[in-house]
Amino acid sequence: MLAFTGGAARARIAGGTDVLSGLVGLGRAAELLSRERVASKQTVAAVREPLTRAATAAAPLMRCSDPAVVTATEQLLNALSDVENTARLEAALEVFGRAVNAATAPRLSWWTRRRGGRAG
Repeated sequence: MLAFTGGAARARIAGGTDVLSGLVGLGRAAELLSRERVASKQTVAAVREPLTRAATAAAPLMRCSDPAVVTATEQLLNALSDVENTARLEAALEVFGRAVNAATAPRLSWWTRRRGGRAG
């Protein structure tokens, strides 16, 4: 709206008619929208490949036998879809890390578990 108003005002100050002022304003607004569209497409292109790689890497985790890993992976993928919400992304990464660490931690032997979880 400001681009339109600014362009129209400049044309009016320069002695343009109402129609000419309106056309200049529309031209300025279209130029701004075009730049915004290009910037948006560039942002999407920059994010598309990392998101695709993340989704590909997450596919096997979605079939994990540990439900905590599956849930944490879903939450992480959902958080990745909103990259501007860094707090949500950091929280999802933390939960994901804990779930994967717990799922991949070495299992205590039967003997160690029987002795109360102490190694040795």
